[in-house]
Amino acid sequence: MEIILSFINKILRLIILTLAILPNLSSAQDTGVIQNFSDINLINKKIISNLSIADLVDQVSPSVVNITVSYRPGSPQATGYGSGFIISANKEVVTNFHLVDNVDKIEIELNDGKIYPAIIIGVDEETDLALLQLQSDFTLPYLSLSTNKKNRVGEWVFAIGNPYGMGQSVSLGVISAIGRARKNGGAYIDYIQTDASINKGNSGGPLINLRGEVIGVNSAIYSPTGANIGIAFVIPLRVVIDVIGGIRNDGRMKRGYIGVILKTEEFQVEGESPSYSLRSVYGATIKKIIPKSPSYSFGLKEGDIILDINGSTIRDATQATRAIGALKPDELIDIIIRRRNKTYKVKIMIGERPNKSALETINNEFND
Repeated sequence: MEIILSFINKILRLIILTLAILPNLSSAQDTGVIQNFSDINLINKKIISNLSIADLVDQVSPSVVNITVSYRPGSPQATGYGSGFIISANKEVVTNFHLVDNVDKIEIELNDGKIYPAIIIGVDEETDLALLQLQSDFTLPYLSLSTNKKNRVGEWVFAIGNPYGMGQSVSLGVISAIGRARKNGGAYIDYIQTDASINKGNSGGPLINLRGEVIGVNSAIYSPTGANIGIAFVIPLRVVIDVIGGIRNDGRMKRGYIGVILKTEEFQVEGESPSYSLRSVYGATIKKIIPKSPSYSFGLKEGDIILDINGSTIRDATQATRAIGALKPDELIDIIIRRRNKTYKVKIMIGERPNKSALETINNEFND
């Protein structure tokens, strides 16, 4: 992997050098094109002049932290380590839920070696996110969270974290894909995939673009061996911001719930044109109704196909779960369903989704 990263760095340097030379070419007829091209690519003059990301690392690394935890007696392991980053003047720290689940003690180490205790403000198991607060009277730098920029496949990014507890390290890569699903990753995340080197201990650290903006939280890797093979999954910043907002407001992330187990299904209805008699329609079919849930109380039935939730067209089970989750508990909403070849509008009062562990227990009990 080190050989591959070295090769990538060399290629990047050659590209940067080429772009730096282009604006000096003297062809008058091409001047406008060259200037526009260089404006797009030479985003940060400091990066270009130094031919590295060192300046950006210097700027952001004081806000990235190493996290060491001690787990409660009876846990599978006694201690653990990971990463996080400070996001506010209140010394709030974002990290992964799986790092701080069932902990007895949390310690945060800054990049200058100073160590402080931390407490948990709130967690969200569904998205594997946690919000901590570092206990210190000192003013500390933090990374601002902005969703103004759209991520692009092929964009250069770098990760800062604490791989294998060795201390703060930096790795460079690109955004390999956007909108990735991951087994056991939950229904609320379309992951960013990157080939930046992410290993055990990097969990909870930031993925940063060449503008110095946090674009996500490093969460997991795909690997048949447990070691990095260049496929890492990152929680997008928009999800992080939503969860942090929920934790700040309510101490947890509240999501809507109606108590159904869904599956995606395609079915056919009568066409709207004489040239064909049937057309395909997609929806989320109710596979199971959980007893005493909102869906049970308001008359939904197994086999009903959900077509629309409060004005949002539904094409599959994942979209339905997200649409329901985005609603507020105790909100009365309209759901359009198809039942026995007829369409109905049903009103239903939204409940609050149980936490992930409780929900898995419920679903396993009723899901044949």
